[in-house]
Amino acid sequence: MRAEAGKKLRTARRERYWEIDFLRGVCVLLMVFDHFMYCLWDVMPAINSFLGTSLFADLRETAMQYWNWNVRENVRGVVICMFFVLCGISCTLTRGNLRRFVPLAAVAVGISCVTYIIDELFLEGIFIMFGVIHMIACGVLMFAVLDNAVSAVCALFPKGESAKKAETILRYLPGMFGVVLLIVEFSCFADLRVTDGAVELVSSVQSSGDYFTDVVRSIFIELRGFNFLRETNTSDYFPLLPYTAVILAGSLLGRAIYHTRAKNALRPLDGSWNGGICLLGRHSAFIFVAEMVVIPLFLALCAFLTTLF
Repeated sequence: MRAEAGKKLRTARRERYWEIDFLRGVCVLLMVFDHFMYCLWDVMPAINSFLGTSLFADLRETAMQYWNWNVRENVRGVVICMFFVLCGISCTLTRGNLRRFVPLAAVAVGISCVTYIIDELFLEGIFIMFGVIHMIACGVLMFAVLDNAVSAVCALFPKGESAKKAETILRYLPGMFGVVLLIVEFSCFADLRVTDGAVELVSSVQSSGDYFTDVVRSIFIELRGFNFLRETNTSDYFPLLPYTAVILAGSLLGRAIYHTRAKNALRPLDGSWNGGICLLGRHSAFIFVAEMVVIPLFLALCAFLTTLF
């Protein structure tokens, strides 16, 4: 019995792909650093004002310059897209995406509730109405619905080699749907433009002028003439388009690589050298959610300790 359990454990370990964990870990490190610099620029002054301290006050200008640096904007865009593509790849490696959606949705609701309370009682501008976790949860749900629909259709096929080939092709449907959404997005609703060396997404969908309508529409797509972050006084914003489309499109790579013989191409490069970053990648969801709270609390604790000495 133990031997069989050990064999299953070794099999599960072999089925993890180190390069996915590694890239996810790199993304998490960069995201944590980005949030830390944001806190030095925007959150730390509020903490210092509340506690009557001046901790890291001399670093605020540096953090502000970093935050408005065009290189940072471009790198951030690449990292965000890489993280969402990896999310799409991961969706193809499990059939339990509906089960994945439930805790993600619960965490998203929890983030909104907690940040709302903090925003009302302590630090204004912390509230997150529809941020990255909300969007990822919706992307996983979209993939699950499309993939389960494919499973339902494939179940109607008679058994045989032709049915297997048809199923292999149909499994690409969620990814193709994502590509279609991206084509529609950039041909009808938005453009990529370069401003002062930074690539930015510029929406061509005009605001309606009605606040409530624009808030709801902004969840689906960014609006011109309606700055969601400023108008709702929220600190994070990722509309469904184009980002859920990036997640769905990422599933194409998952199907093309990790459901073919190519999946083991990078296995010989695996080793102890990547252990630390891969560990971060395996726990990326927890780290990403936790750092939103841990970094501001850590800075507040450091500021409080300075008042004791």
